Amino acid sequence: MITYTEQSSIIIFCPPNSVTGGPEALHQLADKLHCLDIKNVFMHYIPQRKNAKPENYNVYDTNETDTVEDKPENILIIPESMTFLVKKYPKSQRVIWWLSVDFYKILMDHRIKRQSIFTKLFYQQKDKEYYFEHLPNVFQWAQSYRSSVYLKDHGIPSGQIDFVCDYINPSFLANTEAIQKDLTNKTILYNPRKGKKEISQLIKASPELMWTPVQNMNADQIQEMMAKSLLYVDFGENPGRDKMLRESVSQDCCIISGRNGSSAFYEDLMIPEAYKFSFSEEKIPEIIAKIKDVLENYPKHISQFINYKKMVLNEEIAFEEKLKEIFKK
Repeated sequence: MITYTEQSSIIIFCPPNSVTGGPEALHQLADKLHCLDIKNVFMHYIPQRKNAKPENYNVYDTNETDTVEDKPENILIIPESMTFLVKKYPKSQRVIWWLSVDFYKILMDHRIKRQSIFTKLFYQQKDKEYYFEHLPNVFQWAQSYRSSVYLKDHGIPSGQIDFVCDYINPSFLANTEAIQKDLTNKTILYNPRKGKKEISQLIKASPELMWTPVQNMNADQIQEMMAKSLLYVDFGENPGRDKMLRESVSQDCCIISGRNGSSAFYEDLMIPEAYKFSFSEEKIPEIIAKIKDVLENYPKHISQFINYKKMVLNEEIAFEEKLKEIFKK
């Protein structure tokens, strides 16, 4: 159990200048702890950079620190991409927040291989890594149901896992009941950084459809685009609860997705199975037929996404309540 006192500092480790779901969640955490009047909360960027906080995250109230003291009263929030820090601070209370579980093994293997040129260095580095050992004062947060399954598969008892999920950018939370759709807008939105192979095959197979990438925009611009669109398509890996999927449903977009990562779990992507596809070349005609049906009959389909939208719109409140439970006992 995490012990927070007035003498504690809460240090949130984060990569600098990174505008993706994980770093945003880390900034949201700092902001919410400030809102709950939790003192001494700091972002610590690794590697350290000038102007490390992205402009997109100025909506979140955060403070920074350049130093980290290893003391029993301190609480270190470590994303799964930085588990090499777990053993660096053995005296502190350490929380591993599993935001994108697939990156743990990818990045850990990369760090090990980078040191393996010299056998001695290899073993030194290996001893520094975290392999789900049962270490004192190490706690686990799962951002998704899929993350909790991953942790249990690696020997972490369910009683030692807290479910702590972030929420979508505040730009998407205003006027969600007053969205007016133009049913003649047949644009299909997608994230060009995810599921590239699958999306490119779908685009190639449907030259009659209008595909628009969501890129090079801030949160307000993405919100405006999604509020006008009928459909968001996603075939990415989704190692955690994906932000853009949640953003799109908040703006009353229908969703067609793959079954990769967290998308396979109803608890994380709460949409009917009829809108999820195990992608293959043979499935492309069926997927395109589904896309066309959604675009032509949007009012019929959007009702299938009410439960998911309700869950997404409730995530900020749930996040606050979980933080109160953990830090304000």
